[in-house]
Amino acid sequence: MTGELVGLLHRADWTRLSMSARVSDGSTVLIAPGRRYRYQAGEYVTGCDGGRPWELPGEDVDEVEGSVHWVSGPEPPIRELLCPAWLLESSRLEVRGRVRACGRDALDVVATRRPSVRRRSVPAGLRAGPTEVLVDAELGFLLRVAEMAGAAEPEVTELVSADFDPVIDPAQFRPPPGSLIAEGFGDALGAGGPVWWAAKTAAGLAAGGLGAWIRYGPPCNRQPATDAMDFEAAIQAEDPAPDLTPEGRPAGPPVSDHVLALLHQGGPAAFTATLHEWMDLGAMASQAPAAARRVGFGGLGLLLDAVSDQPAASRLISAVRVAGPGRYQIDHAYQPQRGPKTIACDGQHRWQVYDDKITTGPAQPLPGDIADLADPSWLLGYRLSGGTPVMAGDRPAYRVNVARGQAGWSFSLMFPAAVAVVDAELGIVLRLTYYIGAKAVQRQELRDSTSETGGFQVDLPAGLPTVEETGPFDDFKQARAPRPARIPLNLAGLVARHAAAEAARAALNLWRRVDTRGPHNDV
Repeated sequence: MTGELVGLLHRADWTRLSMSARVSDGSTVLIAPGRRYRYQAGEYVTGCDGGRPWELPGEDVDEVEGSVHWVSGPEPPIRELLCPAWLLESSRLEVRGRVRACGRDALDVVATRRPSVRRRSVPAGLRAGPTEVLVDAELGFLLRVAEMAGAAEPEVTELVSADFDPVIDPAQFRPPPGSLIAEGFGDALGAGGPVWWAAKTAAGLAAGGLGAWIRYGPPCNRQPATDAMDFEAAIQAEDPAPDLTPEGRPAGPPVSDHVLALLHQGGPAAFTATLHEWMDLGAMASQAPAAARRVGFGGLGLLLDAVSDQPAASRLISAVRVAGPGRYQIDHAYQPQRGPKTIACDGQHRWQVYDDKITTGPAQPLPGDIADLADPSWLLGYRLSGGTPVMAGDRPAYRVNVARGQAGWSFSLMFPAAVAVVDAELGIVLRLTYYIGAKAVQRQELRDSTSETGGFQVDLPAGLPTVEETGPFDDFKQARAPRPARIPLNLAGLVARHAAAEAARAALNLWRRVDTRGPHNDV
């Protein structure tokens, strides 16, 4: 039953839904196929005609000087109910039986968090306590959510009435007079807009400075060991790039409930493997449109040119031991110039081994890129297809096509599409290849994978001094504010600062991993 439930939740698609409903907080929502919706809570009304969202603010909303828009695309109303895949990441599901709700057959389900090596953001997923949900037995949407996280009374969101075959007037999805219209990213960054000028200036300065540093900066003193890093003409992609539909979905047959259940259950609590990583900066730069080289007063062009000058694909190798949440050791087969060669954590403390010292500090989660391989349940938040049985080395596996679709950008899926090859027995991702178009731009592969059965113990070299961990970016990390969901066009200065910080940080992180003068650790 769990496999069927996982498939039901994963395949729920609000963009194909027809529904008129009233929510327990008094709000109402009308939805039609094609990403059309109208949501009203009191005087506040928002909606989408299928292309651009709009909103009609209430009278108590302060007017901002000038025309106020925000940068956004169509987003699901009452996301908690209509996008139920949030229940699937690092969770356990228990079906208690069948019930009736809103005149619909429903499954009574309890979801709890399971131990996982993945770093979790509580507001985006399950809380610490159990979550009780009613799942529409036909469509997979949630009719009721009750979060029991330690409160005397649960926090409840539910549909108190719903019609899944309403008579719909298309005019209801058009923005009323006086509405504020959202801008698409292409429009907002198009020539002439304040965001375009702010982002162009800031990103250009950041990219230009980094490009100059890469091309003209002083060479580093230390060289990597002779077997530290290999360079190849291109990433050898054993898995073909997924074909995407115009809606951004991966073409091909749907993934079976069996494979979806394998992704949901996650990998073993403990395993060992050799991690091979490829990154092709030249391929990434080559996929940028020619016009992008003219953006930012030449700064972005300088960065792309500098990156394009580098060897095409770098290959890094590391030994990985994972013994459960917060217990792991990663030994790089190369000597990073600015980062540790070994990172180890026993659940209480973390050690980082450099060539002249060992630093110690509080325990930290397993690095995100490795955690994504160890627990593939995050893939269920994206559009999937395939699930073809294949062999990965000598291990049986399933090949799954992945695409962002309507999901937002994330560090786990930074590129539009990927192919994951999942071990049919262990449940870990043996191979994960990211694509821009048909070009493979990044690849991770676990080889010689085995389920760990022995005791775990941190293995650190003797004879090095141990000091307390400090970091030059600690203050910067603490000061960073969450990224705003909306970017007002009249706040060009804020956008400029944000664009500069993000452009510099993202590009610098990428470069430090594959600098031809020696690998580095992430910021």
